[in-house]
Amino acid sequence: MSYLKNSIYSILPTIIFIVIISSTVIAQNPSYLDSLSGKYALQFQISDNFNLTNFQGTTLSGKYNFGCRSAVRAGLTVNFNNSDAENTETLLDTNVVNTFDANQNIFGLTIRTQYIHYVPAMYDILFFFGGGPFVGFNSGTSESNANFNEPIHRKETLDDFYTGLDAIVGVEWFFDKSMSLSAEYGLRFSYNSSSRKLEEEHIIRETTFNRTLIEGGDINFGLSVYF
Repeated sequence: MSYLKNSIYSILPTIIFIVIISSTVIAQNPSYLDSLSGKYALQFQISDNFNLTNFQGTTLSGKYNFGCRSAVRAGLTVNFNNSDAENTETLLDTNVVNTFDANQNIFGLTIRTQYIHYVPAMYDILFFFGGGPFVGFNSGTSESNANFNEPIHRKETLDDFYTGLDAIVGVEWFFDKSMSLSAEYGLRFSYNSSSRKLEEEHIIRETTFNRTLIEGGDINFGLSVYF
Protein backbone atom coordinates (compact mmCIF):
# COMPACT_ATOMS: atom_id res chain seq x y z
CA MET A 1 0.00 0.00 0.00
CA SER A 2 2.87 2.35 0.79
CA TYR A 3 4.34 1.68 -2.68
CA LEU A 4 1.03 2.67 -4.28
CA LYS A 5 0.94 5.91 -2.29
CA ASN A 6 4.52 6.72 -3.25
CA SER A 7 3.80 6.06 -6.93
CA ILE A 8 0.72 8.30 -6.90
CA TYR A 9 2.50 11.05 -4.97
CA SER A 10 5.45 10.94 -7.39
CA ILE A 11 3.29 11.53 -10.46
CA LEU A 12 0.69 13.85 -8.91
CA PRO A 13 2.81 17.07 -9.14
CA THR A 14 3.38 16.45 -12.85
CA ILE A 15 -0.33 15.90 -13.50
CA ILE A 16 -1.23 19.09 -11.61
CA PHE A 17 1.43 21.00 -13.51
CA ILE A 18 0.10 19.83 -16.88
CA VAL A 19 -3.48 20.68 -15.94
CA ILE A 20 -2.37 24.21 -15.01
CA ILE A 21 -0.43 24.50 -18.25
CA SER A 22 -3.50 23.34 -20.19
CA SER A 23 -5.66 26.14 -18.84
CA THR A 24 -3.15 29.00 -18.75
CA VAL A 25 -0.42 28.60 -21.35
CA ILE A 26 -0.82 29.92 -24.88
CA ALA A 27 1.76 28.75 -27.37
CA GLN A 28 4.11 31.38 -28.72
CA ASN A 29 3.76 29.86 -32.17
CA PRO A 30 1.34 26.95 -32.79
CA SER A 31 2.80 26.01 -36.17
CA TYR A 32 4.13 22.65 -35.01
CA LEU A 33 0.77 21.66 -33.58
CA ASP A 34 -1.03 22.80 -36.71
CA SER A 35 1.28 20.73 -38.88
CA LEU A 36 0.61 17.50 -36.94
CA SER A 37 -3.01 17.07 -37.96
CA GLY A 38 -3.45 14.06 -40.26
CA LYS A 39 0.13 12.85 -39.88
CA TYR A 40 1.42 9.40 -39.01
CA ALA A 41 4.55 8.67 -37.01
CA LEU A 42 6.80 5.71 -36.31
CA GLN A 43 8.30 5.60 -32.82
CA PHE A 44 11.62 4.20 -31.64
CA GLN A 45 13.06 3.79 -28.18
CA ILE A 46 16.47 5.37 -27.51
CA SER A 47 18.42 3.05 -25.21
CA ASP A 48 21.93 3.07 -23.78
CA ASN A 49 24.62 4.46 -26.08
CA PHE A 50 21.80 6.03 -28.14
CA ASN A 51 20.82 2.80 -29.86
CA LEU A 52 17.33 2.63 -31.37
CA THR A 53 15.16 -0.22 -30.03
CA ASN A 54 11.48 -1.14 -29.72
CA PHE A 55 9.33 1.61 -28.21
CA GLN A 56 7.51 0.60 -24.98
CA GLY A 57 8.78 -2.93 -25.53
CA THR A 58 6.58 -3.36 -28.61
CA THR A 59 7.71 -4.88 -31.90
CA LEU A 60 6.06 -2.03 -33.83
CA SER A 61 4.83 1.30 -32.47
CA GLY A 62 3.05 4.02 -34.44
CA LYS A 63 0.95 7.11 -33.91
CA TYR A 64 -1.77 8.92 -35.86
CA ASN A 65 -2.64 12.56 -35.19
CA PHE A 66 -6.31 13.00 -36.05
CA GLY A 67 -6.21 16.60 -34.81
CA CYS A 68 -3.65 19.24 -33.98
CA ARG A 69 -3.94 18.37 -30.28
CA SER A 70 -5.11 14.76 -30.32
CA ALA A 71 -3.44 11.50 -31.32
CA VAL A 72 -3.86 7.75 -31.01
CA ARG A 73 -0.83 5.59 -30.42
CA ALA A 74 -0.74 1.82 -30.94
CA GLY A 75 1.87 -0.84 -30.37
CA LEU A 76 1.99 -4.47 -31.42
CA THR A 77 4.28 -7.14 -29.96
CA VAL A 78 4.60 -10.62 -31.44
CA ASN A 79 6.64 -13.37 -29.77
CA PHE A 80 7.23 -16.72 -31.44
CA ASN A 81 9.62 -19.41 -30.27
CA ASN A 82 9.90 -22.79 -31.99
CA SER A 83 13.10 -24.56 -31.01
CA ASP A 84 14.49 -28.10 -31.00
CA ALA A 85 17.48 -29.50 -29.13
CA GLU A 86 19.17 -32.88 -29.18
CA ASN A 87 22.02 -34.22 -27.08
CA THR A 88 23.85 -37.57 -27.07
CA GLU A 89 26.28 -38.61 -24.35
CA THR A 90 28.43 -41.73 -24.56
CA LEU A 91 30.10 -42.98 -21.39
CA LEU A 92 33.70 -43.99 -22.07
CA ASP A 93 34.70 -47.65 -21.62
CA THR A 94 31.03 -48.65 -21.57
CA ASN A 95 28.27 -49.25 -24.02
CA VAL A 96 25.94 -46.80 -22.26
CA VAL A 97 24.53 -43.99 -24.41
CA ASN A 98 22.39 -41.29 -22.83
CA THR A 99 20.12 -39.27 -25.11
CA PHE A 100 18.06 -36.13 -24.61
CA ASP A 101 15.80 -34.16 -26.94
CA ALA A 102 13.51 -31.21 -26.33
CA ASN A 103 11.05 -29.08 -28.24
CA GLN A 104 9.54 -25.71 -27.33
CA ASN A 105 6.69 -24.00 -29.17
CA ILE A 106 5.43 -20.72 -27.67
CA PHE A 107 3.42 -17.90 -29.25
CA GLY A 108 2.58 -14.53 -27.69
CA LEU A 109 0.78 -11.36 -28.76
CA THR A 110 0.36 -7.97 -27.05
CA ILE A 111 -1.68 -4.98 -28.25
CA ARG A 112 -1.25 -1.60 -26.57
CA THR A 113 -3.33 1.51 -27.44
CA GLN A 114 -3.27 5.03 -25.97
CA TYR A 115 -5.02 8.33 -26.49
CA ILE A 116 -2.71 11.36 -26.27
CA HIS A 117 -3.64 15.01 -25.75
CA TYR A 118 -1.08 17.72 -26.53
CA VAL A 119 -0.60 20.98 -24.64
CA PRO A 120 1.53 23.67 -26.35
CA ALA A 121 4.27 25.14 -24.19
CA MET A 122 6.73 26.77 -26.57
CA TYR A 123 7.27 27.04 -30.31
CA ASP A 124 8.86 23.58 -30.63
CA ILE A 125 8.04 21.95 -27.26
CA LEU A 126 4.76 20.22 -26.43
CA PHE A 127 3.54 18.66 -23.20
CA PHE A 128 1.27 15.65 -23.49
CA PHE A 129 -0.74 13.30 -21.30
CA GLY A 130 -3.09 10.39 -21.89
CA GLY A 131 -3.52 6.69 -21.47
CA GLY A 132 -5.18 3.57 -22.73
CA PRO A 133 -5.62 -0.19 -22.39
CA PHE A 134 -3.38 -3.09 -23.24
CA VAL A 135 -4.06 -6.81 -23.56
CA GLY A 136 -1.90 -9.81 -24.36
CA PHE A 137 -1.26 -13.51 -23.96
CA ASN A 138 1.43 -16.19 -24.16
CA SER A 139 0.58 -19.81 -24.90
CA GLY A 140 2.57 -22.90 -25.75
CA THR A 141 4.22 -26.14 -24.74
CA SER A 142 7.66 -27.42 -23.78
CA GLU A 143 8.31 -31.13 -24.21
CA SER A 144 11.38 -33.25 -23.54
CA ASN A 145 12.46 -36.91 -23.68
CA ALA A 146 15.46 -38.26 -21.82
CA ASN A 147 16.99 -41.71 -21.62
CA PHE A 148 19.27 -41.85 -18.56
CA ASN A 149 19.14 -45.48 -17.43
CA GLU A 150 15.40 -45.32 -18.05
CA PRO A 151 13.20 -43.25 -20.40
CA ILE A 152 11.72 -40.05 -18.96
CA HIS A 153 9.06 -37.96 -20.70
CA ARG A 154 8.16 -34.45 -19.52
CA LYS A 155 5.62 -32.00 -20.94
CA GLU A 156 4.73 -28.51 -19.69
CA THR A 157 1.83 -26.42 -20.99
CA LEU A 158 1.62 -22.70 -20.23
CA ASP A 159 -1.11 -20.10 -20.69
CA ASP A 160 -0.64 -16.45 -19.67
CA PHE A 161 -3.18 -13.66 -20.02
CA TYR A 162 -2.65 -10.06 -19.00
CA THR A 163 -4.52 -6.80 -19.40
CA GLY A 164 -4.48 -3.35 -17.87
CA LEU A 165 -4.29 0.38 -18.32
CA ASP A 166 -1.38 2.79 -18.85
CA ALA A 167 -1.50 6.44 -17.74
CA ILE A 168 1.30 8.61 -19.13
CA VAL A 169 2.65 12.17 -19.03
CA GLY A 170 5.58 13.56 -20.97
CA VAL A 171 7.16 16.19 -23.16
CA GLU A 172 7.99 16.21 -26.89
CA TRP A 173 10.57 18.43 -28.57
CA PHE A 174 10.49 19.01 -32.33
CA PHE A 175 14.08 19.56 -33.47
CA ASP A 176 12.86 19.19 -37.05
CA LYS A 177 9.47 19.58 -38.74
CA SER A 178 9.27 15.81 -39.27
CA MET A 179 11.25 14.46 -36.27
CA SER A 180 11.00 14.82 -32.51
CA LEU A 181 12.45 13.55 -29.24
CA SER A 182 10.17 12.64 -26.34
CA ALA A 183 10.42 11.60 -22.72
CA GLU A 184 7.56 10.12 -20.70
CA TYR A 185 6.61 8.15 -17.62
CA GLY A 186 3.45 7.24 -15.74
CA LEU A 187 1.47 4.60 -13.88
CA ARG A 188 0.42 1.11 -14.91
CA PHE A 189 -2.60 -0.84 -13.67
CA SER A 190 -2.37 -4.50 -14.66
CA TYR A 191 -3.98 -7.89 -14.10
CA ASN A 192 -2.19 -11.14 -14.89
CA SER A 193 -3.53 -14.69 -14.93
CA SER A 194 -1.16 -17.63 -15.47
CA SER A 195 -1.59 -21.38 -15.55
CA ARG A 196 0.95 -24.18 -15.81
CA LYS A 197 0.38 -27.91 -16.33
CA LEU A 198 3.30 -30.29 -15.84
CA GLU A 199 2.99 -33.91 -16.98
CA GLU A 200 5.63 -36.48 -16.10
CA GLU A 201 5.63 -40.27 -15.99
CA HIS A 202 3.64 -40.59 -12.77
CA ILE A 203 2.77 -36.97 -11.93
CA ILE A 204 0.38 -34.32 -13.25
CA ARG A 205 0.87 -30.97 -11.52
CA GLU A 206 -1.35 -27.93 -12.27
CA THR A 207 -0.63 -24.43 -10.99
CA THR A 208 -2.67 -21.23 -11.39
CA PHE A 209 -1.59 -17.72 -10.49
CA ASN A 210 -3.48 -14.40 -10.47
CA ARG A 211 -1.99 -11.01 -9.72
CA THR A 212 -3.19 -7.38 -9.72
CA LEU A 213 -0.60 -4.59 -9.72
CA ILE A 214 -0.42 -0.82 -9.60
CA GLU A 215 3.13 0.26 -10.34
CA GLY A 216 5.23 2.94 -11.93
CA GLY A 217 5.36 2.53 -15.69
CA ASP A 218 8.50 2.49 -17.80
CA ILE A 219 10.47 5.68 -18.35
CA ASN A 220 10.66 6.01 -22.14
CA PHE A 221 13.03 8.22 -24.13
CA GLY A 222 12.08 8.03 -27.78
CA LEU A 223 12.43 9.29 -31.34
CA SER A 224 9.36 9.92 -33.54
CA VAL A 225 9.52 10.22 -37.33
CA TYR A 226 6.45 11.94 -38.86
CA PHE A 227 5.22 11.56 -42.42
